[in-house]
Amino acid sequence: MNGTIPEFLNGAKLDSSYYETPDPYKNAPSCHVNLLELSRYAKKIGKKLVELTETEVSQFVI
Repeated sequence: MNGTIPEFLNGAKLDSSYYETPDPYKNAPSCHVNLLELSRYAKKIGKKLVELTETEVSQFVI
């Protein structure tokens, strides 16, 4: 991770594990968001994922 906090997480209290390097040998925790559809939406409106607002991301909660 490059240290950039997505706009939809501004003001949120993040656990220290947010900044840790992921371990490829463990199962990743569910993010409870449909990432495929979220990325398609971002591309369609011409934004990067980190530029999406909390309202936009909440549309894709699983």
